[in-house]
Amino acid sequence: MIVGYPASGKSTLAQTMKDDGYEILNRDTIGGKIIDLVPRMVNMINSGKKIVLDNTFATAKVRKPFIEAAQSLGVEVCCTIMGTTIEQAQWGACSRMIERYGKILSPQEIKDSKDPNMFPPAVLFKYRKEYEKPSKNEGFSKIDTCPYVLRLPSDCTGKAIILDYDGTLRDTKSGAKWPRDPEDVYALPNRKEVLQKYIDDGYILLGASNQSGVAKNQPTEDICIACFERTNELLGIDIEIGYCPHKVPPISCYCRKPMPGMGVRWVLKHKLDPKKCIMVGDATSDKTFAKRCGFEFKHADDFFLVPAGVNR
Repeated sequence: MIVGYPASGKSTLAQTMKDDGYEILNRDTIGGKIIDLVPRMVNMINSGKKIVLDNTFATAKVRKPFIEAAQSLGVEVCCTIMGTTIEQAQWGACSRMIERYGKILSPQEIKDSKDPNMFPPAVLFKYRKEYEKPSKNEGFSKIDTCPYVLRLPSDCTGKAIILDYDGTLRDTKSGAKWPRDPEDVYALPNRKEVLQKYIDDGYILLGASNQSGVAKNQPTEDICIACFERTNELLGIDIEIGYCPHKVPPISCYCRKPMPGMGVRWVLKHKLDPKKCIMVGDATSDKTFAKRCGFEFKHADDFFLVPAGVNR
């Protein structure tokens, strides 16, 4: 029995066991309720098959019918707990979306999807709340842990500076939280000079901005994009734009920082090595985003340290 978050790597582990002669039993491929797998398991045991149960199995109550049915047939049940944290499972969910659909799905696209492996962030938080760590008192003959391993393509060797925009690269003339229009944008000092040094050293520049106002047309998405383009124009530097337009609260998407969606997208699109990337921002969400993506974090005030005598 494999226990762990959705998108924690359970299916990858199950596949390796299949190569060793195990049959995989998974509700996602069969359908129905998880309890419906018990008679299937019994039939497979009676046919002399070795079985790997690949589901989340969050609680002792869910696990109990499987353990009791196996024990009644004289079969031992071993348990492997995935050592994947919720943050790592978020990365896994985003990576799976990109692999299957070429993008991070929006909340509505996740809702409309008939793919059982596509789920909103709330599913992971629900699992964390319900989870009961497996114990030998439940009847397991053995319990071990499978350590988390971030699996990236071998050609992910590039490096990048990932940049927040508001408060990091720009501010507003109006004093608003984000620009009302392109003419409301002004670039903060010392940005171009610092970034050019990284460009010369082979880094690419990528944006990662939360723009929840777009969900309310404040501003419209067209104006939002125009403001990004104006920022790049004022800096005189080409930064590939990345942003989340979805409303809050609650966070229902994977692309709003501190969720790792934008970072996963950039890593896979540009073949980046997360350890060679630096996230530059001015908010706690930027720092947490960097941690979840495996990026180094630099606060904008430190990264763009303005020389004495230069007006901010």
